[in-house]
Amino acid sequence: MKPRVQIWERATCCATIGLRLWDAVTATHLWDGLEIDVVARARPQSRARAFVNRSGIYCVMGLPGLRDFELGNDEDDVEIWRTALRHYRIEVRDPFDRFHSFTFNADLLIRGFLNWMAPWTSPIESLVLPTDNGSPPGSMAARIPLFSAPSREIPGTFAVVRSQLQEKETKRHAAWCLLTVSIDKVIRGVGVADKEGRVVIIFSYPERPRPVLTSPLTTINDFRWDIELAAYYVPKTEDTLASDIPDLAAILDQLNSPRTLFPQTSQLWIEYGRSLTVRSQDSSFLFVNTV
Repeated sequence: MKPRVQIWERATCCATIGLRLWDAVTATHLWDGLEIDVVARARPQSRARAFVNRSGIYCVMGLPGLRDFELGNDEDDVEIWRTALRHYRIEVRDPFDRFHSFTFNADLLIRGFLNWMAPWTSPIESLVLPTDNGSPPGSMAARIPLFSAPSREIPGTFAVVRSQLQEKETKRHAAWCLLTVSIDKVIRGVGVADKEGRVVIIFSYPERPRPVLTSPLTTINDFRWDIELAAYYVPKTEDTLASDIPDLAAILDQLNSPRTLFPQTSQLWIEYGRSLTVRSQDSSFLFVNTV
């Protein structure tokens, strides 16, 4: 016989924010170990650290100014959602150096998951992303992206393009420049340079052509694809460079500023199973035009 349990009181605690950060390389948001802080913009000294649940969602509680909402029992109360709106800044760091750190502004409360309504513009909004089930391709729109750091370990058999970007005119590192790789006019990968201009773009290989029937059958692994690089960059001020964590909106706003690259050759290709390092001719850097 089961014992009878009498509930005298029930406490409900609501999380003020839920975050899913998307890694386009592995097509998943299931990344733990990230350090995510939510800071009140009016009170920079007040911050709350997010915790990750079993579904890979980062949640935050204990935000200054939102305690009444967190302890409330009526999530459908429109007045609560209207009066609880506050301005915050979200800081994302990866102590394992798999991804770039970044920060962005958000006004909370928000129903459902917090989506990054970034100013995605052509052509990057058409970036081909793998998805959890492989089809159809995903879109970067409304996702909070994780950009691979140059030190990231390659998570399997992926195409890899590396470079170190430098401003052609000033010879300064092209910090946080955004670089894309296209195959057959379709963007396959995107990367962001670090403070020293180092960038890695990791992406899935295109589907290999079907083998030609021969007798006896032969294995062909020497596939290669022509690629095109495109850079989007706004020169940084000294104040911006002094910060160790870039603003995500500023990174993505560079999509409105395409730049000319000066590669080693106009014909670039990537071979299956081999990483590619791109440099300008007679240099260890890849130059970006800022004029």
